[in-house]
Amino acid sequence: MIMDEQQITELLEKYKNGLLDAQEKAILESWYLQQAVSSMSEISDEDLNHNLAHIASGLPLKYQQPKYQLWKRIGSVAAILMVAGLFYCFFRSEHPTVNTIAHLQDVSPGANKAVLTLANGKKISITDAKDGELARQSGISIKKTADGQLVYSVYDASPAGKNPIYNTIETPRGGQYQVILPDGTKVWLNAASSLKYPTTFSGLANRKVELSGEAYLEVAKNRAFPFIVKTLQQEVEVLGTHFNVNSYSDEEAIKTTLLEGAVLVHLNKDQSGQKDIRLAPGQQSAIYKAGSATVAVVDVNDAIAWKKGYFEFTNENVYQIMRKVARWYDVEVIYQGEIPLSTMEGTMSRFQNVSKILDIMQSTGLLKFKIEGRKIYVSKA
Repeated sequence: MIMDEQQITELLEKYKNGLLDAQEKAILESWYLQQAVSSMSEISDEDLNHNLAHIASGLPLKYQQPKYQLWKRIGSVAAILMVAGLFYCFFRSEHPTVNTIAHLQDVSPGANKAVLTLANGKKISITDAKDGELARQSGISIKKTADGQLVYSVYDASPAGKNPIYNTIETPRGGQYQVILPDGTKVWLNAASSLKYPTTFSGLANRKVELSGEAYLEVAKNRAFPFIVKTLQQEVEVLGTHFNVNSYSDEEAIKTTLLEGAVLVHLNKDQSGQKDIRLAPGQQSAIYKAGSATVAVVDVNDAIAWKKGYFEFTNENVYQIMRKVARWYDVEVIYQGEIPLSTMEGTMSRFQNVSKILDIMQSTGLLKFKIEGRKIYVSKA
């Protein structure tokens, strides 16, 4: 996006006052990143330290020298932006270089896209549907809101009975969506995910839904009425809490991260020797395909960065990073030859073209990228 000086000034002023919405923040970050990439002027250590000290003096964040070497040019700019809370990205690299990736055409980021499947099999493209009521079934009104939500509202409180009616919402690669269930539970779906749920929980023994992919949930509190999220290898039981579940089939483990409240992770019966796991806020369980399970204290912001509009990479190699990129940008990743497994760390906006992210990764001097249509070729630099 091309912005004039007045627009930039207005956004910076709103940022300073904490008034930026998610879209404006993403636009400002993208603009700042473009400035960093296009400005190849050297920044001396003295100037960098002076700038860091000046910015840090006016912000609650404190700058600490990262463990790994910052990329000398863009990395120096990025360090300043990290302190400002706008952009932070550094990589392990011994001999960094600067190259712009080759691409015939760029790939735009994902957006609010989803398909709703009703109990009778009818499919509704929420992406194309007009705002307002989409359907009525079993005493439930289903509405699409202007801000990208699917809302279930009860207009007839008749119980579901022995045969509840189920709907399924699916996001494609390159899509995300939010649904508010009849009990008020809010669910954010990441790309390439699906959620199957009853249209009403009335008359049921519990509030059970089935998840594939990744979702962040804010469960409406009801101590007498457990909410259960079923995935391939586990069931997460809660009464009312905030948590994230990553259950993509191409990831090495199903990860459940608790932000608030308490959850009980029930492992499948065929996972012999494993006990149920009770998580406390700040903990993450990982259930591996082989059946083993671990619990660790983590930075919960890493798990929900996608919901806030960011990629958060923490000691991840190119294969782990590109799985996230492929789902969000709906691209095919093709690896050529031996690929370095050095790990990378950084935070980047999801609302910028894919070339911007690949530019930063390529600038480590470890990797080389090429975009052809919706294919991304990765090779050793």
